Parts: sequence; structure tokens; C-alpha cells
Amino acid sequence: MMMGVVFLKMAGTFGTDAVAAVTTGQRLYFVLHAVMMGLCSGTTAMVGKYWGANNHVLAGRFAALSVLLLFITGLLFSYMAVPFREQLTSIFGLTDNSHRLAVDFLLWTALFAPAMLVTLVFNMALRASGDSTTPLWTALVGVFLSMLLGGAMTYGWAGFEARGISGLAIGGGIGMTASIGLFLVTWLCGLFALKPKNPRPNIQENSRMLISIGVPAALEQAFFQGGLLVFMVFLASYGAAPFAAYGIGLSILGLVIVIAFSFSISSATLVSQYLGAGDLRGAYDVGWRTMRTCLYIMLSGSVVMCWFAHDIAKFMIDDQEVIRYMVQFTYILGACLPLMAIEFSIAGALRGAGDTRYPMMVTIFSILLTRILAPWVLVQMGAEVVWLYATSLADFSIKASLNMHRFRNKSWLKGHTQKVT
Repeated sequence: MMMGVVFLKMAGTFGTDAVAAVTTGQRLYFVLHAVMMGLCSGTTAMVGKYWGANNHVLAGRFAALSVLLLFITGLLFSYMAVPFREQLTSIFGLTDNSHRLAVDFLLWTALFAPAMLVTLVFNMALRASGDSTTPLWTALVGVFLSMLLGGAMTYGWAGFEARGISGLAIGGGIGMTASIGLFLVTWLCGLFALKPKNPRPNIQENSRMLISIGVPAALEQAFFQGGLLVFMVFLASYGAAPFAAYGIGLSILGLVIVIAFSFSISSATLVSQYLGAGDLRGAYDVGWRTMRTCLYIMLSGSVVMCWFAHDIAKFMIDDQEVIRYMVQFTYILGACLPLMAIEFSIAGALRGAGDTRYPMMVTIFSILLTRILAPWVLVQMGAEVVWLYATSLADFSIKASLNMHRFRNKSWLKGHTQKVT
């Protein structure tokens, strides 16, 4: 998330068109990233379950199989996008200059995407075993290399050719590829607690199990990101300034939402481990405690983000119109943060239990209503852009309340067995 903010800050030195282009490229990449993240729900559930049951062989087998399957899937989807990058970027109705920049940025982003997606599933598998330190190091090393090389290739530092915003994607991709390569070799040498095992035994059955859990979550994320793309098409009709403000605001939000995302992972990991150990009451309690802790932290983040809304916007770009829109969007995001805390952590608990279909249905319903239908009505009415921004509040309100209802009625515990001690 920090890398995305830094890259947008660098793009801001080239003007609003460059920011709009990087925003477009990042949004299109995040569609793929989110789909792969959804597929990783199967990894978290199965690795966490067998790790909690103290079966480290099957935990390592599912981890290795997940890395293999998601690398192949990511490679397929990433390279399928390359021939259609003109069409993909054209849906946003950007200016000619923004469109040209976005097409080139998306090309390099897609080429290096598989390495970033392998990093995602690798980290998910390690976190499911309770190892959150190694994923932190993969992020620190990868982001440091990416920002260093991205800056060098953008501005021409240290003898590199200055390639403008395309240098961000190229340098960032090289940095992440080198980083995950290093950590994968270390993992294969057996230097982490979760050790990879041969994925071939029962590969078809295990693959079906991963897919059956992961596909609903992947479809949920695909629909969510697709809804955001449709929403951004509506938003683009208001001009470059509101569009750029939205892109920058989402990147700033990423620094805060990563907290909710981390609690989503924690909730999924702990619930799956408790269920693997046969402790149903413990699984319910740990999901509830995780949500409360996340809520307190996100409330604090909301206050800080709203308090410094103008300063943050001014730091990111020197354009008064963009700053004005970004401040409005930041206030709305601040109101969303507590709802995000509930939605992320509780949905994570459900996915950790293997209940991925219900969050998918909730997301589809909410996206159709708040990201497609409501924005269309608002555009037809000629409403001000701030009302489009405000649909985020309705979106997270619906998802938080419905997922909380599902969690509290405990229907997600059906099918799991309580161990008698």
C-alpha cells in the first residue's frame, strides 16, 4: 500500500493526466489481485485447519499446491490482459494523453503481475501457519527494492534511462520479482516453520477442495472490483479532477485499510486453527475479539485521517481542484472506516471457517445497489460528485450489518465437529 502511495506521489510530479493514468493501471491490476486474494481463502482455510490439527505435512502440501495453482492462474489472467489493454483503459473515457500513458503503464504492470501474485499466496500460506513475520519481511524487502528501482527508472537516477511513469511499473515489477524469488528459494530450503511438501499426492482432490472454497471468494472480489470499475466510469464523466482525487484517496485509504485487511487475515487464520482443533466456542470468541480490536483501531485512524484531510491532499498533489475533491472524499472515507473494521474482520472469520458463499452474496447485492444502480441514478439526476463518493458509506454499511448477522447466528459453525477433551 505504501508503494502505491509513493508511486502516485511520483506520478503527481508529472501532472493530473499522469495521476489518472497510474490510478487506472492500479485499479485494473487490483481486479486481478483481488480475485487471486479471494482464491487464497482456500489456502488460509486448509493450511490453517491442518496446522491447527498439528498435521504439518498436509499443511505444507496445501501451501505448495496453492503457490503452484495460483502462479499458473495469475500467469494466464495477467498475460490475457496484455492484448486488450487499449480496450480496458478506454472504458474510463480518459483524455488522449492519460489514455496513452495508462496503456503503457498497464502493459508493464501486467507483465510483472504474476510475481506479485505469487508473493500474495506465499504470504497467505505462511500467515495461516501463524508466521506473520516472514510476510512482513517479504513486504519490506520487496517495497524497498521496488521504490528504489521505480524512482530510478522514472527519473533517470544512477544512470538509468528516465522512462516517466512507465518506470514505476518496470522498477516496481523487477523489485517484487527479485524479492519473492529470494524468499521462495529460502522456503524450498526448509528454513521456515511451514515447510513445503510434495503437492502431487491427491492433487486432484486437494485442488478441488482449494477451488471449492476459494472460487466463491474470488467471484466476490471480482464482482466487487468490477463494480468499482463501473463506478469509476460514472465518476470519470465528472472530469479528470474528481477522478484523480478518487484515485489518490483510495491509495491513502490503503494505508489505513491495510489494518482492517490484517485483522481479516488474523480472524480467518485463528478461526480456521480453532476449528481444526475442534474448539467451536474458541472459534466464535476469537472472531468476536478480533472484530472489536480492529474496530477500536480503525476509529482512531478515522479521527486522524479526517483531522489531517487537507494536509494529506496538499502533500499528494499541487492542484487546488483535486485537493478540494480529495478532502470531501477523505471525510466520507473517515466515516466508512469503523464499518470497514466490522466487515473485513467478520467476513474474514466466515471465510476462515470455509463459509465463502455468504460474503459473496452480500457483496454482489451491495455492489449492484450502491456501486452501479445508485451512481447511475445520481448521474442521471445531475447530482454533485460528492454524492457519488458517499455511496461508499452505503456499501460498507450493508456489508457490515449482513455479515455481522451471519456471524452472530452461528450458522457458519454447522458441519464442524467439537472435540471432546
